[in-house]
Amino acid sequence: MSGEFQSLRGHLLLDAGGMYGSCFHRSVILICRHTPEGAFGLVLNQPNEKCIDDVLPLELPPNVKRQPVRTGGPVDEQSAHILHSDAFMFQGNVLNNLSLVQEHSELSDLANSVNPDQKIEVFAGYSGWSAGQLESELARNAWLIQPATTELVFSNPDETTWRDTLRQMNWQQRLLADSPDDLSWN
Repeated sequence: MSGEFQSLRGHLLLDAGGMYGSCFHRSVILICRHTPEGAFGLVLNQPNEKCIDDVLPLELPPNVKRQPVRTGGPVDEQSAHILHSDAFMFQGNVLNNLSLVQEHSELSDLANSVNPDQKIEVFAGYSGWSAGQLESELARNAWLIQPATTELVFSNPDETTWRDTLRQMNWQQRLLADSPDDLSWN
């Protein structure tokens, strides 16, 4: 990327097909923060075998304790990050209607809310880039960029999400969606 810095906060990064064999193979990452000092994101489409109670032993309602946790990325896998949304949150720190919370004590308040529109996702670990690292990867065409939506974040993304999102883009991405895992097999 050249010129003036442009934040990708609120956008998705999708593997552009060259990450075969890495933990980012066919990943869909929500960029939560992006400044000239670096970027922070959460992988949306990597389920985890743990539930919230395994990661955050807090006093929570039973339905929240049993909710699955997602793998947010390979950095600090013991950390927990919370995305939440509700119909009354017009300003969010990631997207309109979507905020990132890293104070675990706030999860209790969120979980005990009587708001029926409240949505919560918990992630173990995160994806991080140092200053200039993400821009360098973008210059090498390692990632495709797509605007994010709260609907996607809370739609229970899985391994099919990468393909489904690519199919909604242009014809080149539709071809990539149907390509083999390793492009050299083509």
